[in-house]
Amino acid sequence: MTAQLTLPAVQVLTDPPAGPPSLERPLTLQLGPLSFPDGQPLRQDDTRKIGAFVYRAQGSAEQIWNEGERNWTKVPPDLATLATLTPLPLQFKAGDPAPWQGLLVAAGQKDQGGAARFATAQNGAPAYRLRAFVNARRDGIDYTGLGPPSADLHFVSLAESQRFAVRLDTGDAQNCQQVRLMLKNGALSEAGYVEIRTTGGQEVEIANCTPGGAVKARIVLLDNGDIRLEPASGRNIVLGGTLEAERITYQPHNGAGRLTL
Repeated sequence: MTAQLTLPAVQVLTDPPAGPPSLERPLTLQLGPLSFPDGQPLRQDDTRKIGAFVYRAQGSAEQIWNEGERNWTKVPPDLATLATLTPLPLQFKAGDPAPWQGLLVAAGQKDQGGAARFATAQNGAPAYRLRAFVNARRDGIDYTGLGPPSADLHFVSLAESQRFAVRLDTGDAQNCQQVRLMLKNGALSEAGYVEIRTTGGQEVEIANCTPGGAVKARIVLLDNGDIRLEPASGRNIVLGGTLEAERITYQPHNGAGRLTL
């Protein structure tokens, strides 16, 4: 014989409490207290499986994390199929107002193909949410329940939210061939950067950017020793002092061939 359990939503505690969830910091999950339909409390010894399933939503589509297969998959059509999956475990903490607790660690989690399991949100997607799941048994009766979704989680990255950043083209400083030092504006778009690279020759690039992060003007120290000055479109190269040069090559406005002074 089976019966239905009514469960509350999982509460997710972020760090800091008022901030959005970050990939780098574990999230605390809380649930409960729980009770059977007759009002009797659900005890730890009654549970056969208790935890929280993680769902991912992009638009109207929703998937569930399959821990056994290490991938995102279709949401099971019924509780019996859902019960075959493994949720994030919740442990009982006696005396706590929300006694069922667990942790969601997003950083470093990979799927079976090596891709990141959790991603930062762009324009509200992807959104992650949790639902509590309980399978319990008492007096020869099996009880199963799936809770409502938690508040949506839109992950941010602490590294991406820092105003000053250093970006490597590889995951480690030992083998990188390109490094960029940048400062971001209040909207976290690049205000300007210095980039040093060794691929295709040794070059150094200095640039400032528009408020949206697009390159405005730049100076490039080329591998052959040339210095390239590129002002923004329609702008000028302004010299405030005396210009000394051995030779000047220029393109006349009349379209004639290049001339040398």
